[in-house]
Amino acid sequence: MAYPVFIVCVLICVMPLKLSANSEAVYEITAAPLYSPPKNVGGYETVINQKEIEDYQETFLKDSLPYAPSIILNSLGTLGRQVDFSIRGARSPQNLVLVDGIYVNNPAAGGGVDLSNFLNADLERIEVLPGPQTLAYGPGALGGVIQLIPKHGKGKPSIKALGEGGSFRAKYGTITAQGEEGPLQFSATAAGFQRGPSPFTNPLHGNRQGDRYRNGTLSSRVGYALNDNWEVEGLVRYSEGRVQFDDPRFVSQEKASLPFLAKNFSDSQTLLTSLENKWGNEDWEHSLKASYSRTRLKTTTPTFHDATIGEHPYIIYRSEVEINSQNFFMGGIDGGQERAHEPNLHKRSHGGIYLIHTFKPFETTALKGGIRFDRYQQLGNRVTFNIGADQKVTATTTLRASYGTNFKPPTLSDLFQKSPWQIPNPHLKPEKSRSLEAGIDQTFCEDKIKASLTGFLTWIKNITLSRRLPNGKWRRFNGERRVSKGFEMAFSLKPIKTLEIKTALTVIHARDFPHHKTSPFIPTFKGAGEIHWQALSDLSFFVQGYGVTSRKNNQPRRRLAPYGVLHLGGAHDINQHIAFFGRIENLTNKHYEEVFGYGSRGRAFFIGVEAKT
Repeated sequence: MAYPVFIVCVLICVMPLKLSANSEAVYEITAAPLYSPPKNVGGYETVINQKEIEDYQETFLKDSLPYAPSIILNSLGTLGRQVDFSIRGARSPQNLVLVDGIYVNNPAAGGGVDLSNFLNADLERIEVLPGPQTLAYGPGALGGVIQLIPKHGKGKPSIKALGEGGSFRAKYGTITAQGEEGPLQFSATAAGFQRGPSPFTNPLHGNRQGDRYRNGTLSSRVGYALNDNWEVEGLVRYSEGRVQFDDPRFVSQEKASLPFLAKNFSDSQTLLTSLENKWGNEDWEHSLKASYSRTRLKTTTPTFHDATIGEHPYIIYRSEVEINSQNFFMGGIDGGQERAHEPNLHKRSHGGIYLIHTFKPFETTALKGGIRFDRYQQLGNRVTFNIGADQKVTATTTLRASYGTNFKPPTLSDLFQKSPWQIPNPHLKPEKSRSLEAGIDQTFCEDKIKASLTGFLTWIKNITLSRRLPNGKWRRFNGERRVSKGFEMAFSLKPIKTLEIKTALTVIHARDFPHHKTSPFIPTFKGAGEIHWQALSDLSFFVQGYGVTSRKNNQPRRRLAPYGVLHLGGAHDINQHIAFFGRIENLTNKHYEEVFGYGSRGRAFFIGVEAKT
């Protein structure tokens, strides 16, 4: 279905341009801005903007996230396979993923989010907020939040198309139409990706693996300003992925199971929609937003078929008010219902209310405190809070600290869903977290050099784990607690206008108690860096590197070897409408694994062309 969706997207993209072809006027919409939490007092946020995504030719979300210091990714091999992540030691289901405030976490699949199907084509920016500064987003953010912001329409209506091809029979294309026309702003993107079939032999173990994947994504965002202080905006995002996955077989020489090529397929369809009403003035802003998310997962093998559907309708009211130059309040009330079909329907209602106060007793000091009350059906009431402080020591130095609590209710799939390999556990307890962080932000040479250093400590208890029963089936239970501590550093250098260097470093010590075991898949050190050089006005180059130290695998007595990868690329503008670009991924042809047995592809070459009006 990816290709019919792609064609429909193209038509949707072109229609607004046709309607505006006879008009040259450009208007500025001055309605109340989109909701965003106040400055993260006491915390550090990583923002990856659209220019960076395009400069470094990052096709998938998983290509961008390694350069955020807080995130560690683990992929089951090639593109389209499951991509899990951790934020400061918290596993994928223990973090929140939002698309412009729409909850993506799937209540029918353990509450996690598989990042493999997220293309970057429609994204304006990526925000990563780790630690305790997540009160406004609600329960579930034990480690942090990943927020994806789709593109807004800006300026004169325009259209941009991109096509790319490369190694392993890969093809990728996007088209985006966007702009403003009077009180109307619009953005529509269609993207399609396909790779394989291109099976290969994992050189580390000799097992034959599959490499076959396709993805289609449609995203549209439309806003209309009724007057200077009132705007209505709607968002629709649909993505569909299909991947061939391998079958595990026990290999006596390895004394372990390895994945082998098989006729197994996984299909996923995710629909995200929202309608938001925003109004207010310079001192008081309001937002009323209704959203809906739906994820359908289907697994097909020669001997087994399974399908689940997770849904989450949600409504939220938020208000921000500036009392005076010293006092700023943000509050909100929200409610929704989680649903899981397997095929029996299980559902759970929930609601919450919160208030956050930011106080500036002095020009150089900011203090923040917030409290939140949540109620979940069958779980009762929960209270969480956070506090934070920023102190500007000099014009170029800021000290910050924060502390907060959160919780994650057990997911519907863990509580109630039955399968041939899983038995539900209706007695699971919520997971709970406490987070502490402190850091310093420093700039030098008129902001040409920026450095941030953050120390963190995260406690998570009642972690939901799986245990194999005597009958061979698995069951969830509340087990160990995890303590993660470490340091994160973000550094950027722009010695001249045309050259920018960025690095992101993480040192983390994660242990599971009471047995003080090393937490799986979390390396002691992660490092990432990127350099972008605008050599000429029409010629640019980039280098990216990423690496981790050895990690414990989830299989006993197995450790994953350290690895590092290097990417190189560039772009050349033929004129203001046409540009060519290309890149080499995994320049050194490094063979590595992020999960034992699941090998990665070697060196790859890609070339493409971009056209825009």
